[in-house]
Amino acid sequence: CMPMMYQKTVMLSVIAAASVAVGGYLYVNANQPASDQATQWQANVHGAEQKEKAGTAVDVRGDVNESFSSIEQLKDNSELIAEVEIEKADSFQYKNVVFTLSEAKLLHVYKGEVQNGETIKILETGGYKDGKEYTFEGNKAFTEKETAIVFLEKYEGPIADDAYVIAGVYQGKFVTDGQTVQPPNGVEKGLQVKTMEELGLE
Repeated sequence: CMPMMYQKTVMLSVIAAASVAVGGYLYVNANQPASDQATQWQANVHGAEQKEKAGTAVDVRGDVNESFSSIEQLKDNSELIAEVEIEKADSFQYKNVVFTLSEAKLLHVYKGEVQNGETIKILETGGYKDGKEYTFEGNKAFTEKETAIVFLEKYEGPIADDAYVIAGVYQGKFVTDGQTVQPPNGVEKGLQVKTMEELGLE
């Protein structure tokens, strides 16, 4: 029987593999794509959930295939950059992984073929399910009424139609109160900005 801590590490890494198969960014065990792990994590995530019943938060960890070290890199790799306000955020489970699909009103579009005032959908890994909050590398999914500057890429996959995902899984999401911004957890120094001015958006 494997030690408890080792089991937990394996299962959480398996959850991570499943979760970011979504955006195609997460790779596990050298160059093996996360999508190849599908048969493994379906059997194991249930066990991980059983072990987490004592707590209220589950943090998934994993390596991202697309890592950004500067705001300029984020800008160059994003199809849509905008300040958004979340009008609705629904969490759900897909193949044992929790996701959140948010309806976001575009307050100010900095880049992209959409207009201020339109509403888009943003798909994230994590959210609330059965009394637990699922985060990815310590980064929470959107909740209603939050505002943020987001760097987005178009999502293609089975989980949602006509939606976007955050560039670098979580790296392109900066929660804001209008003047100050909260950089994502675990990003490189070049993304650890704290003001709107440091984002350099026009």
